[in-house]
Amino acid sequence: MDILLPHSLAALPAWAGIIVTIGVPVVIALVFGRAMFALFTPHEFATNATVGAVKYGFVVEIYAVVAALALVGAWDTYQTSRDTLQKEASGLYMLALSVDTFSGPDFAEARKEMRAAIRGYAAAVVSDDWPAMQAGTPNPASDAAFQRLTRAFLDVDGVSSGQQALQQKIGDWVGSVAEARIGRLSVTSRSLAGLIWLLVITVSVAVIAFQWFFNGGSATMHYAMGSVIALIVGAVLLVALKLAFPYVGDPALLTPRPFLALMEVS
Repeated sequence: MDILLPHSLAALPAWAGIIVTIGVPVVIALVFGRAMFALFTPHEFATNATVGAVKYGFVVEIYAVVAALALVGAWDTYQTSRDTLQKEASGLYMLALSVDTFSGPDFAEARKEMRAAIRGYAAAVVSDDWPAMQAGTPNPASDAAFQRLTRAFLDVDGVSSGQQALQQKIGDWVGSVAEARIGRLSVTSRSLAGLIWLLVITVSVAVIAFQWFFNGGSATMHYAMGSVIALIVGAVLLVALKLAFPYVGDPALLTPRPFLALMEVS
């Protein structure tokens, strides 16, 4: 199983994602419970209660480990993506602030090109990179715009001591943008592997289903408890999916808002 199914679930609108990741587990729990009550008698359930409780405890422990693995991995993906996005936008912002340092008529064309390069790169990220990232197939379509940005800032020769000192920092900012850009475009490769998602879904279904192999007392109470367990399992899955794919979904956790602001640099 590849990451296509988890990516598709994460890309759903918020209401649809809640229905699929939370509603479906609840339906599975209720249907499975109904089937178990139809197949077995209360006496058979009571006989299996002690052994079933021990085995269910083992399944729950496995689920806890797998859920923690998925949530920690998904949170790491989100946090890395967020920090990378902030780093790239911050580097571009500092470059935009540095433009006016090259004052005077001799640098008029250079200033114009610098600002145009920033706007062009930000526009390329929004119009080209972002849709590809949302589709889960990052494509470095903004490469030409980034090359233009690099040349616009690194090819300028400062005259004053202040301009020459700033050029050293400009190189650092361009390098920071380049590093963050690579990280942003490679976010898909850092997502949880398909086998991890398969394990998460398998253990989730096991937790939802296994609880019905033993019970006693009120059937209504067991349906209620089964629904609550399914809600918890579905909520964990929903959170893990949204964190693991921060650029997709409606709304997405991460948006191109910083780059939209940089498109207005003048």
